[in-house]
Amino acid sequence: MGSEFVLELEHVTKRYGETAALSDLTLAVRHGEIHGVLGDNGAGKTTLLKILSGMERAKSAGAFDGIIRVNGEPVEIDSPQQAIKHGIGIVPRRPGIFSGLSVADNIVVGKQMQGLIINQVRMREQALKLMEMIGLRLDPAAKANSLTASQQRLLMIARALSLDVKIVVMDEPAAFLTTPLDLSQLFRAVRSLAERDIATLYLTRRPAEAVQIADRISVLRDGEAVAQWQRIDFDENVLIRQMQSQRIGDAGYIDHDDLNEPRGWLDGLRSLVTGNRK
Repeated sequence: MGSEFVLELEHVTKRYGETAALSDLTLAVRHGEIHGVLGDNGAGKTTLLKILSGMERAKSAGAFDGIIRVNGEPVEIDSPQQAIKHGIGIVPRRPGIFSGLSVADNIVVGKQMQGLIINQVRMREQALKLMEMIGLRLDPAAKANSLTASQQRLLMIARALSLDVKIVVMDEPAAFLTTPLDLSQLFRAVRSLAERDIATLYLTRRPAEAVQIADRISVLRDGEAVAQWQRIDFDENVLIRQMQSQRIGDAGYIDHDDLNEPRGWLDGLRSLVTGNRK
């Protein structure tokens, strides 16, 4: 019998100098669950994303401590390719769209970068199927340079799904969305994953957003998981208070999405898919 949880982190600690970006973090995500990780800047969300995406190598100098399990089995995630192998898909904060390519090319680019040959007919069929799963209605042959911010975000989710993932880790997925309709479309896409037993780890700094979408919420503060809430107990005001940092003054650590990462979106996308670090 398989594990109740698709993803478990046990006592994960990652330090940058004297500051613990993550401190003894223990977190578990059930199959098909939408699990919100709520935290302000500096809480450790980006460090968590780097570890799960393989951008922080478990075996390198200055590596993180702790155990990661997928479906109950301990795993090592030493590269983005390893993350994909273990069924972890990443939707980064900054959309990585190849504007000169078609919608279908953008969706299956991960498989193409891994050296898999996909003919055009099959590629478009796959793209249509994945878009249908999340409610994205586009011509797969259309160029991606005309997509709205909302469509780009949904395309990134479809790209992650193309890699046959068990859990999708989304970093501030609503960051570039500007209308209630955009947010509604994103939420529908996330819920469609849950209906297919695909879990979502939803990283956000917005309590109202987490309350709307999550089944459970873990509050991350100063690198520690300080509280966990079931949907029936959600209280936005309490969540806001739980998020407030206890660090005094400048801790010398900023948890930004682009610190120590490739600056160009193309390089960032390639590193996530292929494991190439520049």
